[in-house]
Amino acid sequence: MGYWTYYLAMFFLSFALARPWVMVGAVVFFVARPWLPDPFVLWSTMGRIRALKGQIAVNSSNVTARRDLARIYIARLQPRSALVLLDEARARHPDDPELLFLTGLGRLRSGDPEGALEPLIRAVEVEPRLLYGEPFRVAAEALVKLGRLEEAEDALDRYVGINSSTVEGYTQLARVRQSRGDGEGAKRAIHEALQTFAQLPGYQRRRQIEWWLRAHYTKLLM
Repeated sequence: MGYWTYYLAMFFLSFALARPWVMVGAVVFFVARPWLPDPFVLWSTMGRIRALKGQIAVNSSNVTARRDLARIYIARLQPRSALVLLDEARARHPDDPELLFLTGLGRLRSGDPEGALEPLIRAVEVEPRLLYGEPFRVAAEALVKLGRLEEAEDALDRYVGINSSTVEGYTQLARVRQSRGDGEGAKRAIHEALQTFAQLPGYQRRRQIEWWLRAHYTKLLM
């Protein structure tokens, strides 16, 4: 958007200053983001949910529909609904790596980081490079919540080893290293995060702009 960003920001600021409740509402929504599903996700998945439920009703053994519906429920911040479907699907395919990954993710999102680890570990045992290393990223998040920072660092090292284009991975690695007292290692990881962003094509930069900003903020705190 270029300089139009500044113009839009000034218009919004002038509007918000005249109406303080707008600024208060914006702050509330910003703080509550982790617990509020993306409105676009809610709107765009409504029809898909109906279709998948219909497929499951017609064919009770449809594992693919259960997996896809579970993925939508996780995106809509309804992990417990997802876990019911995933348990049913894994009863038929207990070693399916994607089902195991989604189970770990669903357990983490439902507040069970300890329970998330077993299916995530099993997923990478079955398919080590599954989803460009996503199981390692999610496992690291669970391990940080459990205070197991050494293991979290190892998981993030494995994640960026598989997915070298992840600004998030390097930024999270820097934060974990900083928490462990490894300042030099944290600086190296932040340098990798910023260098990675600089080398990404435009469409990937747009998707990772939030983590680029977080990387700069993390760098300021070092």
